[in-house]
Amino acid sequence: MDDRKLNSSFIFLTLGVFFAFILVLGFLWFFNIFGVSALVNIFFLVFSLILTLIFLVLVGGFLGIWLLIRNNRIPFILQTPMVLTVNYFMGFVIKIGQLFGFSREKLQRNYINLTNKLVKSLRLRFSPEDILVLAPHCIQKANCPHRITHDLNNCNRCGECQIGNLTEMQEELDFRLAVVSGGTGARQVVKKMKPRAIVAIACERDLMSGIQDVFPHPVLGVVNIRPDGPCLNTEVDWTELETAIKSLCKGVG
Repeated sequence: MDDRKLNSSFIFLTLGVFFAFILVLGFLWFFNIFGVSALVNIFFLVFSLILTLIFLVLVGGFLGIWLLIRNNRIPFILQTPMVLTVNYFMGFVIKIGQLFGFSREKLQRNYINLTNKLVKSLRLRFSPEDILVLAPHCIQKANCPHRITHDLNNCNRCGECQIGNLTEMQEELDFRLAVVSGGTGARQVVKKMKPRAIVAIACERDLMSGIQDVFPHPVLGVVNIRPDGPCLNTEVDWTELETAIKSLCKGVG
């Protein structure tokens, strides 16, 4: 996945939703100033203050996004607003985009690109044992008799799929590796292993929901390749995966 570029339609959609938010906020403050009754004024005042706080967070978040896209780094003071904007507001943007006919998969891929850039901009480094790599069970060939979902040692490393490559890299770098059967399984593994950082391989939908579910854990998402369709004999861009893992490993790369 090319994390250097964000689709222009995704950016314009995000700005459109943001400006709609500004209109609502302006409408509320209009009623605060020219309100019709004391009770209504109090309601609008409280609601307006809450939305104003959200507005300020979004302004900081969008400024952080702009600096991230332009310079690949953001000031420390903008990191929290940007993380909140990406993890909460962008999900809302994608739902709005779907209502207007935008491709959900493309919007989700843009979301993953953005979160990847955010994590990389923080320049976080961890001991390998604190990094968890999550791989989907469908990366194993469907006709393989050696099931590895519960025990990776069952892999014969025949070269027919990339599980063998993953286990070899795990032995080299000493990160933790788990093969999961879906989003629920992934969440259970994260809860059990308590990693400090995650590299996840999955489709756009599962990556986006997973990134939001494990927040504030830093996650680098690698979208899988689906030559035979969803959830069957999937693959992964090995260079992209290796780069993602090594970018989080302290003293590597």
